[in-house]
Amino acid sequence: MFKTLSKEKIYIRCLWLIQSFLALWTVIRACRLSSRSILTPILFAAFFFYFQTISQLKAQQKEQAFTRHTAVIALIVSLLFTSFFLLAQSPSLTDGLDSLLFKMIILTVCGLGGFSLIYACICLLLVFAVPYTLTENVKQVKHIPLFCFCACLLGWLPYFLYEYPAIMTPDSVNQLEQVLGMIPYSNHHPWAHTMIIKAFYSLGFFFTGNQNAALAFYTVFQMFFMAACAAWLIATLLKLGVKNNACYFVIAFYALVPYHGVFAATIWKDVMFSGSVLLFTASLTRLCFWRRDTEANSASQPYGSKNNFPHGIIPTYVVYAFSGIMMCLFRSNGWYAFLLSLPFLLYTFRRRFLTMLPLTLAVLITAIIIKIPVMNAFHVTQPDFIESISIPLQQTARVICEGKELTGEQWESVHKVIDTTYIKELYAPGFADNIKELVRAGNPDYLTEHKTEYFKLWFSLGIKYPATYIQAYIDQTIGYWYPDVSYTVGDIDGIIANETGVASQPLIGGKFVVKTKEILLKLGDMIPLYGLLFSMGAMFWTLIGCIAIVLAKKQYRRSIVFLPGLAVILTLFIATPVSSEFRYAYSLAYTIPLYLLLPFLKEPAAS
Repeated sequence: MFKTLSKEKIYIRCLWLIQSFLALWTVIRACRLSSRSILTPILFAAFFFYFQTISQLKAQQKEQAFTRHTAVIALIVSLLFTSFFLLAQSPSLTDGLDSLLFKMIILTVCGLGGFSLIYACICLLLVFAVPYTLTENVKQVKHIPLFCFCACLLGWLPYFLYEYPAIMTPDSVNQLEQVLGMIPYSNHHPWAHTMIIKAFYSLGFFFTGNQNAALAFYTVFQMFFMAACAAWLIATLLKLGVKNNACYFVIAFYALVPYHGVFAATIWKDVMFSGSVLLFTASLTRLCFWRRDTEANSASQPYGSKNNFPHGIIPTYVVYAFSGIMMCLFRSNGWYAFLLSLPFLLYTFRRRFLTMLPLTLAVLITAIIIKIPVMNAFHVTQPDFIESISIPLQQTARVICEGKELTGEQWESVHKVIDTTYIKELYAPGFADNIKELVRAGNPDYLTEHKTEYFKLWFSLGIKYPATYIQAYIDQTIGYWYPDVSYTVGDIDGIIANETGVASQPLIGGKFVVKTKEILLKLGDMIPLYGLLFSMGAMFWTLIGCIAIVLAKKQYRRSIVFLPGLAVILTLFIATPVSSEFRYAYSLAYTIPLYLLLPFLKEPAAS
């Protein structure tokens, strides 16, 4: 006999059917599948089973893992991700439609379907993640950090030998030209980083008298530094009870994923900056897991029963201060990220306020002293105002390029700064340098001296043409917040033509080496899931997911660990000059293993 279903169960099944239909429609539009595709009934059935299973899991865990608090977290994160999805995919979703009404209907349907899929996925994540905790490491291998250091150097060695003495792009050459005194000092590329290059280049030239060998001194130092940062993370994870096998997986990520080897041999400010973000974040993690009862007393012991910090808290404070200074000096957005994090750091560690306040102020004051009096003493030129307004310039240029109507007063303000004759040819969505150089070739001083006037111009055009501004913003930033964006990672080679005297001089080569590197870098485009390691957008979503798990677990103190890295990414949302430059978000990629493990670290035992 057939079982009679209650009205509530019928309602729930109808809801699953509607969700499955909306999800199917969304996937068909996003993936450009035909409505007659044989995959449609298969996907529909899979989605129905998907929603049914997750609904049952939520019901089972209603009083444990999936509480009302967890549901609110899932709702907020799902709305955020759905907004990202619609912003990125709206052109694809409405492709082939001319009617505004039809476009709005499709976007509404796809928004509902996308939200249903994403919300169910976030619920599934939280149902399993909230109750899960890593088991304690009872057989700790003390030499794993040293193994990590050596494994990284060994894994990166082929890249160094093939790219000897280093990989250098125009940015790198500009810094070397400053080192050699060919051009004046500039903080457009961080002067503090340029001085480190100069120190090791000078040391290398003193011992070898050869420019290539001198440059290699810096490259080797950078490789050692980045390997030491990874080793510091491994030491931190061990102290917090992470099992040896998990640590070995993290080591494999650093030593074997090819772009780490490429970047370790590349003279970019972004590389050491990313290492400093990892050091700072790992130091914050150690401080967060220090015993709460000792915060009120001596702060002499960390959390945990067996995984104690053997040499006290002093090394952690030193690394915290050292890496904080590097963050502030090695990228301008690192400075802003530190300032944004500052009040939250002091509040989180308020029980240790008399220690953390002087330490944090020391970081801040040291950075200010180097940025102002020291740089002034060395006649270092600071970046111009144009560099900081990439997105507003792109939005304004987009309005002009699309032939939108401007008033006579607005045109007058535009023409006071730039010549618009070639603006349509020069404008490139996702690449602001062309428009910035056009402004610099015009009258940038007038723009700098009349910021209020041009803010009003930018604001008024945004009010009049919001859709154009939104699309310009999407095109300029999409690579940092949406996973499915195509760009290359680590496909740089050699040293560009320059007048400094350095040139590529590979110590290994041949077709086998070239093809091996090429294949390793292309695997990210070929292998599902592995390719997410090459996606800034996927890593950003992972970061938000980890924050959601921490908040769902009510581990509010731990959330401070995510803040510096999140702040760095948010500064890219505000002022990135390029829409998909992986090195700008390399700090996120270099710190992602810690973010993934942090929500699952064992809660400290009370003393």
